[in-house]
Amino acid sequence: MQIYHEDTKTQRRGRRKYFFLRAFVPLWSLSKWFPFLTVLVFSALPVAAQTPERREAFVWSATVFAGVQYESTFYPPESETLYLLADESHVLAPRSTLVYEWPITNRLLADWLARNEMVDGTLHLRDSAGRETLLEVTDYVIQFDGEAPAETVALYTGGEAVAQYAAFDQARGAYGDALHAQFRLEQEYQSALTAAAQAATKSERLPIPDGPPPPLPPFTRYSTEVKQAFVLNLPAGEYTLWLERPDGSEEPSSRKKLHVFAPRRYGVGYSVMPATKWTVPEQSNDPHNAIYALPGSTFYLQPFAGFEVNELAYARMIDAQAAHLRADRYVWVHTTPYAGASLQLFRQDQLAGEAANLPYFVRQLPGASLGYEIEAFDVVAERSPSFYGYAITVGDGQDALRIQLADADGQLVPGSSREIRPIRAANRRVVYALSLLPLLIGGAVLLWRRGRVESMRLDE
Repeated sequence: MQIYHEDTKTQRRGRRKYFFLRAFVPLWSLSKWFPFLTVLVFSALPVAAQTPERREAFVWSATVFAGVQYESTFYPPESETLYLLADESHVLAPRSTLVYEWPITNRLLADWLARNEMVDGTLHLRDSAGRETLLEVTDYVIQFDGEAPAETVALYTGGEAVAQYAAFDQARGAYGDALHAQFRLEQEYQSALTAAAQAATKSERLPIPDGPPPPLPPFTRYSTEVKQAFVLNLPAGEYTLWLERPDGSEEPSSRKKLHVFAPRRYGVGYSVMPATKWTVPEQSNDPHNAIYALPGSTFYLQPFAGFEVNELAYARMIDAQAAHLRADRYVWVHTTPYAGASLQLFRQDQLAGEAANLPYFVRQLPGASLGYEIEAFDVVAERSPSFYGYAITVGDGQDALRIQLADADGQLVPGSSREIRPIRAANRRVVYALSLLPLLIGGAVLLWRRGRVESMRLDE
C-alpha cells in the first residue's frame, strides 16, 4: 500500500507538470503579442479626467478696437502691461472671475460661466507727466452692419448707447413682423395655387396667382446689449492705471502699466490674387516692394487702407497671452477697402491705362478633374460675385509697370504706388555653359599639372 501511494503521488506530480506545460506553451507563443495586449488591457481601464484647479482672481476684461473690428481679451493677474491703440475708443471692465491653467496650450483661461462679476470702483489713470484722471463706468454698445462691418462698426456711449440700442431693437422687431407677414403671404399663395390645381382636375377654373411674394432682404445689423465699463480714448504714451474701491482702498492686482501706441506709418496694402491660385493671395504692404508676375499671367488686386504697428504691442492688445513676439518688428494691418478708387497704370512714367474695380465669379469646371475659371460677373446668371478686384494682365515681352490708385477727384492716393516686374526666363544654354565653366577650368588645371609632373620625370 505504501508503494502504491508513492507511485500515485509521482503520477500526480507528473500530471501537474504536464498540464502546466500545456498551459504555458500557448502563452509563450503569444509573447510577441504581449505589447499589444498590454495596451489593450490598460486602455480599457477607467481613467480619471484631469480637472484643473480654479482660483478666484481680479482681471481686466478688454474689448479693443484693432483697426478693423473689436476684439475681446482679458489680462491675467500676472500681466504687467496693458496695450491699446492710440486715438481709438476701447472698453476696459474690471471683473472678478475664476481662472485656471490649461497645460495643453500653456495658457491661463477664465471660467466666465462660473463667475463673471463686475467689480465696483473708480478708474485712476496717471500719465507720464503725473497728471491723474478719474473715470466712472458708463453705458456702451457696439454696432455694425454685416454687409460692410469694417466701414460701419461704431461704439456708442452714455445716453447715445441706450438710444442706438433702442433703435436697433425697434428695427429688429419690425423685421420680425415683416417676416411673419411674408410667411402669411406665402401661405396664401400656396393655398391659392393648390386650390387652382384641384379645380382644374374638376374642369373648373380658378384664377392662378401671379407669383410668390418677393423675398425680404436679410437683416444684417448687429448690436451688443447695453453694458457698463470704462471707455478709454487716449493719445500715445505711457500710463499707469488702477481701480479704487468704493471704500477708498485700491483693488489688489489692479495696478497695471498702460502702453498706448500709435501706428508708425499709414499706406495702402494690396491683396494679390493670381488667377492660378486665387484662394491663396499674397500680400504687398510696403510701397517699396515690387510685385513679380510671370509673362502672360493675370492677377487681381484688392487695395486696402492700412497702417504699420509694432508687432508685440499690437498682438498683446488682441491677445494678452500671445507669445513668440518681437518688440523690434513691425506688421501691417489692413483696414477698409478702397472700393471707389481707380487704378492707373504707368509705363515709363507715362499713363498707359486704367483698371476698374469689377466683380468676378469663379466657376468650377465640371468633371472629375479639379479646376476653375474666373469670369466677369453676370447679374442675370449668378446670384453674387465671388470677389471684387482690379485685373492686371502681364503680356509677353512687356516692360515693368507702375500702378497707383486715384480717388474720385482724380488725386493720387499716397502710399498706393507699386512696381510690377515681369519675371524674365533665363537662357538655358547660357546657364548650362556657366555651370560647366568651373568643371572645364578644373579639368584644364588637372591636365596642366599632370603635364608638369610628366616633364619633371623626363628631366630626371
